[in-house]
Amino acid sequence: MSHDDSDFGPSEFGVWLRDARHQRSLSAGELAEQSGVSFVQIYNIESGRSQNPRESTRNRLIAALGQNPSPAVVAATERGAVVEGVGEFVDFDPHDETDLPNEPGIYVFYDISDRPVYVGQSQNIRQRIRNDHATRFWFKEPVVEAAAYVKIDEEGLRKKIEKIMIKFLRSTALINKHHVNREGA
Repeated sequence: MSHDDSDFGPSEFGVWLRDARHQRSLSAGELAEQSGVSFVQIYNIESGRSQNPRESTRNRLIAALGQNPSPAVVAATERGAVVEGVGEFVDFDPHDETDLPNEPGIYVFYDISDRPVYVGQSQNIRQRIRNDHATRFWFKEPVVEAAAYVKIDEEGLRKKIEKIMIKFLRSTALINKHHVNREGA
């Protein structure tokens, strides 16, 4: 999730989504029902909390609205999702089974205030969330409200970046600080 970007409002896709929904006279709830995308995810996209929704999420919304965003909106969305030298940074709804990434990478869970609360890595993010997080007491809203990930195939690189991110964030709110080297702290 490009949380700093949310200070500047919705992405171009978020603006397009809000405008297209209003043109069709649909509430966010009605669009959620028609698209299979959660109301929360639609709200997050339109408000700017989710700057880079997954392609499958965008496609479900486009199909439900029956119109395509302009080529400029598509290009801006694709540019905004890329982290140079790493890959595409993509938002997803951690509580929507259909939105969970089914690929390897590093992921971050964010709370209701957009603070990172958990950093993880996995060969299959969907399975990791299902098997290790979904039943945890802390995984419920508002502790975990949103999520983002970067696809990284190489296990060694994933582990290194995860460790760096945990050390870098070192937030008192970060749940998984067990990897942090606290010698000399």
